Amino acid sequence: MALEAPHVDTPPAEEATDVIRAMVIDSREAMREGLRSMLGGDERITVIGAVSGPAEAVRRLQELSPDIVVMDISMPGAEGIETIKRLKKARPSIGILVLSDDRKSLVPAIRAGAAGFLSRDISRSELAAAIQLVYLWRLVLFDVDGSAFALVKV
Repeated sequence: MALEAPHVDTPPAEEATDVIRAMVIDSREAMREGLRSMLGGDERITVIGAVSGPAEAVRRLQELSPDIVVMDISMPGAEGIETIKRLKKARPSIGILVLSDDRKSLVPAIRAGAAGFLSRDISRSELAAAIQLVYLWRLVLFDVDGSAFALVKV
């Protein structure tokens, strides 16, 4: 099921022109650069940083002030759920979008403060739409069964 950007109420003009500032966290350089490239073609989103681990992520979070974090939850040597908690503690307003195929992590990630949980095989347009939903409406967005999405207002 393709996820489209919502066509509900249009946000105020000043919000509509905001560029969403995203930071990518993934231990694999190929994934970081792939996500940067995927999002690079969307004029509404700019990747302002791409980091490899939790310690660097928390440090760069303060420096870069992203609106959204797109992260891998299964980083080697790091606890993804703890990373979500640390990011939310450092910046409570941050929207965190988890990319993972580990379905057991969905509920713990949302409980830790993630605003979204999506499969790794998400398309460019679906990822961009998910980022916009989390940014504009602070919705919890997650892959229910690999073919559908559920939206829950937080």
